[in-house]
Amino acid sequence: MKVISRTTGVFKAVIDAKTNEILGVRLFGEGAHEIINIITVAMNAHLPYTILRDQIYTHPTLAEGLNDLFAMVD
Repeated sequence: MKVISRTTGVFKAVIDAKTNEILGVRLFGEGAHEIINIITVAMNAHLPYTILRDQIYTHPTLAEGLNDLFAMVD
């Protein structure tokens, strides 16, 4: 997370290609314990990953990493 000058860690997500729903994530790094709550809400509500990708998060926050994570989905 560049926002706190710590760039170690890995965020991965598995997305259903047909529904764009988030099937699972693996978060290892700063703020993972808080960011997982945002993803859990989206998963429980069966929202497409694009909701989190396109969300405008408060700056600077660790949650902004979700924009980067989901922008990498093909």
